[in-house]
Amino acid sequence: MDDDKRRAPRVSLDVQVNYSARAIAHSKDISESGICLITEEAMTAGKIYTLVFTLPGEDQQLQIFGKVAWSRQAGASHHENGMCFWDVDPKIQKRVMSYLAREL
Repeated sequence: MDDDKRRAPRVSLDVQVNYSARAIAHSKDISESGICLITEEAMTAGKIYTLVFTLPGEDQQLQIFGKVAWSRQAGASHHENGMCFWDVDPKIQKRVMSYLAREL
């Protein structure tokens, strides 16, 4: 997705993200409204996952719903997947916003 189409600024973020029982991704970046995940397989647009990860400098994991907005090939064996945060708990949103404020 082009930067000019984004509603919120993104911050680089490289953390492990669990998104299903046995599936692990790595993040590319994060904003107040979503996260980009790097996976081996393409994700299906519209599917909602429970994302579990820890922001740098924190000890407590975040658990947040992410809805797949788009997926595209990124190299021979990886995909980038744009996830919109979905039905976010206000306490979780505050933690994400605090992290972004520190990084921007």
